Amino acid sequence: MKQKTSIANDSNLLKEVSKDLISALKDKEVVEEIIFDIHVAFEEALRNAMIHGNKNDPDKEVSVEIELSDDAVTICIEDEGEGFDPDKLPDPTFGENLLKESGRGVYLMRHLMDEVEHENDGRKVVMKKLFEKKHL
Repeated sequence: MKQKTSIANDSNLLKEVSKDLISALKDKEVVEEIIFDIHVAFEEALRNAMIHGNKNDPDKEVSVEIELSDDAVTICIEDEGEGFDPDKLPDPTFGENLLKESGRGVYLMRHLMDEVEHENDGRKVVMKKLFEKKHL
């Protein structure tokens, strides 16, 4: 299954878009723990694209591409913003950053997914997660 769509820059759409992905993963009988990891990383990437990339601009969109195979899911999310350098983000586990309200999205994505790459000057994130089937 391969799906590509553009969604309005509206954070109210996060749950609706992720619901379709979760449903497809359950249909593939992916274990719940892996579905959870993918769900969190997916919503973080979407939220980052909308809020930080597109600066909450309702005239901009976020491109979402999902490729689901028998053993992995690859997710590409791209915003229309100016981009950023993910290597220059402060470490959210470091002292003064622990209590900040934001700044954990990229960290979470990197720890929940097997592969995370930023392309197009940081406007595009490509994440991959390998999974195992439920044991019957």
